[in-house]
Amino acid sequence: MGMGSDPERSVKTADNVFELIDVMRRLDGGTVSAITDEVDLARSTVHAYLSTMAKHGYVDKKGDSYEPSLKFLEIGIEAQLREPLTQASKSVVEEIAAETGEVAWIMVEEHGQAVYLLNSEGENAVQSRGSVGKRTTMHDIAAGKAILAHLPEERVERIIDSYGLPERTENTITDREELFEELALIREQGYAVNDGETIENLRAVASPIMHGGSVCGAVGIAGPRNRMTDDVLYDVYPSLLLEASDTIGLEMTYS
Repeated sequence: MGMGSDPERSVKTADNVFELIDVMRRLDGGTVSAITDEVDLARSTVHAYLSTMAKHGYVDKKGDSYEPSLKFLEIGIEAQLREPLTQASKSVVEEIAAETGEVAWIMVEEHGQAVYLLNSEGENAVQSRGSVGKRTTMHDIAAGKAILAHLPEERVERIIDSYGLPERTENTITDREELFEELALIREQGYAVNDGETIENLRAVASPIMHGGSVCGAVGIAGPRNRMTDDVLYDVYPSLLLEASDTIGLEMTYS
């Protein structure tokens, strides 16, 4: 049957596929019965979907358990390499990590969420809640706020309407007016700070990356509170990141 013959049925079928993929991710793999318990579909229908996805290589069956296959890794890497920021920022991020000893990140916005696009770890880097490819809210991370500060206000309003301002720690901004006040400050000073807003003892600073008059991402540094002192957070690293974001923007312009 062609896609044009019954568009509503086609869309519903696609919705079911993506829902099953999300369930498998959330369960870290599951049996047909376990997955069926999470969706409003018959067991036989779920099995048919999973078998079809496995046939096309998107699902891997291990014993009685089904999970997304490494084909998604292939697709994700292809998407990462297509992103202009990836090649333009790779060497810059590596230099930042080497110089600071911390973890350096490149973040982009997609569908109202922050996406961890690229990172490099210095010799003292600590593990945070971020990982390449992960999506998260924007209001509680430095790079996310750096990007939000340079988006149209109506776009920011829509993002807040969609995802809210969930509280991660007692330091998280959860008030819309307070967030807009901080975004104005970020535009003025050129960088954003995460002072324990995602993880209590983790601090981060980020600068927006501008290209063609619009924000296309942000570059940031994160580290533990004992090393990310006020002097480092508000003076040393912002200067480093402002230079880095300018370098990346120029690289994108002339590449």
